[in-house]
Amino acid sequence: MYKYKDSFAKDSLDCGLTDLHVVRIPTHPKAPPTFVKQYKIPLESYEPVQDIITSMLEKGVIRPCNSTYSAPIWPVLKPNGKWRPTIDYRKLNQQVPLSRWPMTQLEQEIPRIRGATIFSTLDVASGFWTIPVHPDDQHKLAFRFDNRQYTFTRCPFGYANSPAEFNIFLNKACPDARVRGNLVFVDDILLKHTTVADHLKEIDHILNQLTTAGAKIALHKGQWCKIKVNYVGLLIGPQGIEPQTNRMQAIQNIKPPANVSELRSFLGVCNYSRQFIENYSDIARPLTALLKKDCPFIWTDTQQDAMNELKQHLCTAPCLAYPDPQKEFYLDAGFSSHCLSAGLYQRHDQDRRVVAYASKTLLPPECKYSDCEKALLCTVWAIQRFSNYIGAQKVIIETCHQPVTFLNSQRIRDGVVTNARIATWLMALQGRNVEARYAQNYKSALGNGLAACQSCSDDTPTVIVQAETPPDLPLTCHRYFEESVCQGMPTAYVDGCSYNHEGLLKAGAGVLWLNDRPCPPQHFKLGPQSSQYAEVAAILITLQIASAHNIRDLLICTDSNYARLSFTCHLPNWKQNGFKTANNKPVKHQHLFQICDDLTSKHDMIIYWKKVKGHSKQPGTDKDLNDQTDALAKAGALHGELWTPPNHPPTPNVAAITRSKRTVPTTVPTSQPLMLAPQISTNDIADMQATDSSIQTILHHLSDPSNHPITPAQLANAPSLKRLHDLKPMLRVMDDILWYVPDDNAAPRLVVPQGQRGVWLMNAHDAACAGHHGTRATYETLKQVAYWPGMQQDVAEYVKGCLVCCQFQPANPNHRAPLQRRGVTFPWSDLQIDWVGPLPRSTRGNKYFLTVVCQFTKWVECLPAPNDTAQTTAYLLMNHIFSRFGLPLKVNSDRGTHFTAEIMQQIWKLLGIHAQLHISHHPISSGQVERSNQTVVSMLRKYVSANQKDWDVKLPLVLMAIRATPNESTGVSPFELMTGRLMTLPLHLLYQPGDSNLVTAYTTHQYLDELRRHLRSTFAFAQQRLQKSAEGQKAYYDRKASHAELDVGDKVWYYQYAQPPQTTSHRLSKKFLPHWTGPHEIVDKLSPVAYRIKLSRGQKDPVFKWVHRNQIKRHVAAGRERQGGASA
Repeated sequence: MYKYKDSFAKDSLDCGLTDLHVVRIPTHPKAPPTFVKQYKIPLESYEPVQDIITSMLEKGVIRPCNSTYSAPIWPVLKPNGKWRPTIDYRKLNQQVPLSRWPMTQLEQEIPRIRGATIFSTLDVASGFWTIPVHPDDQHKLAFRFDNRQYTFTRCPFGYANSPAEFNIFLNKACPDARVRGNLVFVDDILLKHTTVADHLKEIDHILNQLTTAGAKIALHKGQWCKIKVNYVGLLIGPQGIEPQTNRMQAIQNIKPPANVSELRSFLGVCNYSRQFIENYSDIARPLTALLKKDCPFIWTDTQQDAMNELKQHLCTAPCLAYPDPQKEFYLDAGFSSHCLSAGLYQRHDQDRRVVAYASKTLLPPECKYSDCEKALLCTVWAIQRFSNYIGAQKVIIETCHQPVTFLNSQRIRDGVVTNARIATWLMALQGRNVEARYAQNYKSALGNGLAACQSCSDDTPTVIVQAETPPDLPLTCHRYFEESVCQGMPTAYVDGCSYNHEGLLKAGAGVLWLNDRPCPPQHFKLGPQSSQYAEVAAILITLQIASAHNIRDLLICTDSNYARLSFTCHLPNWKQNGFKTANNKPVKHQHLFQICDDLTSKHDMIIYWKKVKGHSKQPGTDKDLNDQTDALAKAGALHGELWTPPNHPPTPNVAAITRSKRTVPTTVPTSQPLMLAPQISTNDIADMQATDSSIQTILHHLSDPSNHPITPAQLANAPSLKRLHDLKPMLRVMDDILWYVPDDNAAPRLVVPQGQRGVWLMNAHDAACAGHHGTRATYETLKQVAYWPGMQQDVAEYVKGCLVCCQFQPANPNHRAPLQRRGVTFPWSDLQIDWVGPLPRSTRGNKYFLTVVCQFTKWVECLPAPNDTAQTTAYLLMNHIFSRFGLPLKVNSDRGTHFTAEIMQQIWKLLGIHAQLHISHHPISSGQVERSNQTVVSMLRKYVSANQKDWDVKLPLVLMAIRATPNESTGVSPFELMTGRLMTLPLHLLYQPGDSNLVTAYTTHQYLDELRRHLRSTFAFAQQRLQKSAEGQKAYYDRKASHAELDVGDKVWYYQYAQPPQTTSHRLSKKFLPHWTGPHEIVDKLSPVAYRIKLSRGQKDPVFKWVHRNQIKRHVAAGRERQGGASA
């Protein structure tokens, strides 16, 4: 130090002067001078600033000037109470191109510190002022103070290129700094070594270089030969990097921001240290939300809690280890609904240490990704984010998302991926050494149990709130298989099964002990349970046997990932959450898991789990023993002893959860009785009739008319009584029971009381021997044995409200809405288009043809093509239809993807064409093009060759015949409507006039006038014919049409054209599946025949669908008789 005593600055304004570099300010020659009016500055700053300017004049840093440039000065009060003048060069910086000198990237350079034990830092005193400014550019740096103008002769603070200019100077002054292992960041230099001797030599070398270059060193800012040093806001040490303590104390003193500007300042300070904070983006999300455009600044408890949590995390930030490129990395990546987070780790001396944390906020489209896509996106993003640390080293991804582990699969390595987005992400991982491991994602100490920071005021000292120690995760007795530990341990092969046997669900469990120790193989019957229940039950049986034989250490071998991962990974968290899942739902088979946990805890058991491959084809001991256990479980389901868990609550029968199939319910629904009700005694019938006031009144009247007369008032108030009274001659009383006898030859019919009519209707219609007949048949069956007033109307309402009949009733051809008429148009204004195919591939390579029909002229175009894609559709319409006949007003088509693709929507929008899509499964909406397709195919069938490969050759001739034939609706041929003349056919050539002079000769104008006249008359004739044809077709169609319209909110049944995928173990016949689904609700109405209904999808989001009136029928709610029958 003494050797270089003259190189140290004596005060804050003492600076050196170099001749190695000169600063230029390259403004554009034609750019006007920058001038900004001087701001009003605090009065108390005048004298201190004047003293500083005087000192700067004496040092030669500034000089007086008279310049057309001028920048305002603004004094800033420093924490030590002194004033510092700053110059606002923002206007000048806008005219100066930024320097492209490569600046040091701290994230790239700090890992080079690894291995050093001794550190020193050097700070060049007033480093920027060391470099002179070229005399030709000094006037551009002018500023004003106290009615005088000055300019800098040295490189000033505030100029945009000052950092880059100083780095250029240091590169010239110390050209070998980086080669010797030193770090240079702007004006801060870090020296690092492993021995004191080498370090002292390096200090001497760097001081010599700086002194020779003309720079001076700030002695009070330097740190010399220390184990830890503060460098650019970080605490650098042999073990890693940490946030500076004084910086964290300053952050603790920050008060809640009062506006967006103060909030940005706080987040800027925190953002510099975000590599130390796990889940930074998620924690800071309530704060960053206030920065959005048009978001009001409202500070609530949510924002305050987020601010306190950031302060706490910074105060308890871990020491980040230096990455070692020779060791493998561990990556822990996770996601939330709006953010991604990741942590990079390495093992140092058996300790797992953090290298860095990273996080980011998801974009709005990314928030809509599925959990599987978010998990993979987070993994790919994290690897790319830490690529400068990882390099080509192996990365072990520890994830709690099972799909991420498929990165190890051969299917992924072979590139067999159907999802385009996932395939793109996987391409980003190509060439990287990645291994994914499934592990429970326990939260690190950073994210647990941090209390809120105490608020800091002016009169209270700074309090750094320490985080509470996170509670230990529950110790688990379930561990993974370790061959060295499990050798010679009691071993059990365990399996559970669930399957259909003769239409019934069967479940069983099997346990096979290795070497029959402690007992021989066993199997049990579990009843109608799911496969998951069977797997867990088999584990519980094994633990019961082990505890009975005092086995403390046990190896369980199973092919069930569900059972193994439930005990090894999920059980500790379930116990912490009260056996609730992450979605706060009860854990399935909670009772079984609790009993297993109680057994292992009570007997201090340690369970090791080994995964064996189920149904493997590779021979081996595990395969043989696992196959035997599987056979035991299946045999136990049929012939084993029934097993129930202790204190087992009654559980309903469930469907087997075996892959994607589900069993058929083995119980008969209560709404479909198989037989009539049991025989009712005479006394019961009399008691039932006694509950009906009308029947009771008639009974008393018939038994004793004089004492029990029926008054007109009673008849007026009781329609049922009046109807019975009108039939009094046909009523009989036998054994105190009222019977209806229409004539002497008829059998007596029981008069059914009000409360029992639903039972009689149910047995006459719903029972298996009743057959769910219609209204007439049900009424004819019922009236043979029973009677009550209004019975026929009740039967009609009951049948209409039968849900089974509504679902399975076939479509009624007479159930259709009135025909909707289209207005008469002009040629090629309205088109109908449709694809036909696939057909046999022709010799020209075509398999499809696009049919286009003009609804006015009936002109038909069929365009062959090799495929029916949207691109092909667009090409054919543009180059063969629109280019010949002009743009139409409307194009009608079905909802095929070749018509609904994005390219077609863009074409319709660009050309101003209204595209009208028809309702699905309603081809009558495209009647003309559908009929044209039938005609074309029918005619082609008669002309194609035996191999059918010349259909596109014969197609033009078929179209010629169709265009020349008069249409039934218009009365003229499409060709005549298009050209104004008849088409010349081979038939016309059979006779030709002998003298050509007999043919009428036209001039061009004469022909044009005649053509116009003829076309006008032909169009008028065609329009009249179309009008009459439309009226006739509507009248014929509407003969059997129903004119009943539906309204929004009505319930309807929807005809199911396509049967849903079958989920049973055997194939079902379509003949016995329901035709109608519902009831569904109408949510919108476009016209009397177009409705939008809401299709229910269980717990999923509903699906909305536009349907035609012919595809739905009104739902009739269950009447009182059906409700009464159900309750009875």
